[in-house]
Amino acid sequence: MRETLEPVSLFILLTLATYRLARLIAIDDGPADVLLKLRSLWGAYDYGENGQARTSLGRGLTCPYCVGFWVAGLAAFGAYGFTPGVIVYWFALAGAQSLLQELGQR
Repeated sequence: MRETLEPVSLFILLTLATYRLARLIAIDDGPADVLLKLRSLWGAYDYGENGQARTSLGRGLTCPYCVGFWVAGLAAFGAYGFTPGVIVYWFALAGAQSLLQELGQR
């Protein structure tokens, strides 16, 4: 796919996909509450005395910024491969996803 899109178009498409997938995993319930059940199974709603999830995985699964960071990494490596500059794309996608997340909360 990367050969058929302009670099800017590919980056915009990956940014939007990263944003949506991060929200889907971290916030949305999903069809038939599948994602809600998975988050619950992985400890996202098992709260400790401090009011947060007891495990790092549980806390990370409910954070769209955390999920977005890892989704951006998968998207960057999937689109750009193991090239020397892929880390820059990873962080740029994660930053763009964070920006969209912030704008979506306002």
